Amino acid sequence: MGDINDLRRARKAAADDMQASADALTALEDQDGTEATALATAQAAFDAAKAAFDKADRQVKRAEEVEASRAAAAQPEPGAGDEGQQGAAPAQVKEKGLKFGAMLRTLAAAGGNVHTARAIAAENGQSGLFAAQNLSSGAAGGFLVPEDVSTEVIELLRPASVVTAMAPRIVPMPNGNMTQNRRASGASFGYGDEGADAPVTGYSYGQMKLSAKKMSGIVPISNDLMRSASTAVDRMVRDDAIADAAQIQDRYFLRGAGTEFAPKGLRYQLVGTPAAGTNIMAMTASPDLQKVTSDLGRMELALANANVPYAGAHWIMSPRIAMFLTNLRDGNGNLAFPEMQNGQLRRKPVHVTTEIPSNLGSGGDESELMLVHPMHVVVGEHMGITIAMSDQAPYRDSNGVMQSAFTRDETLMRMIMQHDIGLRHLPAVAVLTGVTWEG
Repeated sequence: MGDINDLRRARKAAADDMQASADALTALEDQDGTEATALATAQAAFDAAKAAFDKADRQVKRAEEVEASRAAAAQPEPGAGDEGQQGAAPAQVKEKGLKFGAMLRTLAAAGGNVHTARAIAAENGQSGLFAAQNLSSGAAGGFLVPEDVSTEVIELLRPASVVTAMAPRIVPMPNGNMTQNRRASGASFGYGDEGADAPVTGYSYGQMKLSAKKMSGIVPISNDLMRSASTAVDRMVRDDAIADAAQIQDRYFLRGAGTEFAPKGLRYQLVGTPAAGTNIMAMTASPDLQKVTSDLGRMELALANANVPYAGAHWIMSPRIAMFLTNLRDGNGNLAFPEMQNGQLRRKPVHVTTEIPSNLGSGGDESELMLVHPMHVVVGEHMGITIAMSDQAPYRDSNGVMQSAFTRDETLMRMIMQHDIGLRHLPAVAVLTGVTWEG
């Protein structure tokens, strides 16, 4: 069996011959007085061209079936590196999201032209890469990632994000909005004499409203990498996109102030509600081991008093607080919380993120600690992932300095997702503010 790309070129040539034979036969049939022998010869030429095309088509389809079966059964060899594996199809490595990385890399190499990208993918043995592509009208290579690839990338994003790593409730929002009632107070029951009036009972409700907010991020990628058809490059593109998206998502899911265009984070869900008085508390001054332990217990008690089982809650903290709790020792020199070495605190998981600042407060030396029960956290997701790219647009780097993709020989990938976050039960979050633990 020949190379699949050679077989495709042979099929294309056979199709061209078939078209030429069909045109010649039609021209003879349209002429008056054409001899029967000429028509028979033209018909025979068309039949031969059709047979050649059918043969070439069968060979291509057979080669594609073999390629698909080999990709499905492929396993990476132990210790084998993937650097420089030219033409490696993303399906050959069973890592989620590699097809996503290959799509971005190929489209960027094509300068945002999807038709050129299809040709490049075919030459690299990735003919099915854009087969299910759903194109949008976005400029400079904008397109909507196909659902199967989008799902893989979102699944990889969830553990990369601190909030979604807690396994909150993920709900789809096909229309971009969702409203759910939540009970604010329960019924009133009581005991009394046989003839006494029963207490008036009823419920009071609040509402959790989610509306899709647009999250976007830009990932600059070197064109030198884009020109290399390698699984390692696909992995790098995928990982960069996921890391950037996870950082932006956590920034707003944790501490977003909440606007028409951005989610209200867990830190501010309680502000302005009755739960703020019980579940937002200040650190005890002049902290020592006893006070630190007491503050942690106060946070757990805030959840317990609202009938939220704090045993299933998760801690979210800044690296500074995590390091303090990891190093904190008692009077005998023993670690106060040895379980911090294993990512646990008081038998609950710990999530560390720089999206909880350590420079809050008037003195710039405060941080915050959160205790969240993920069962009551709801993340609504709308549609998939929209991608746009450019090799000429300017952008600001992480230091706020304006850069030019053209002069740096880079391609900018802009990824857009839409979602929102809310709480089914507001006291499921406790926040300790003004934390100056350090050491």
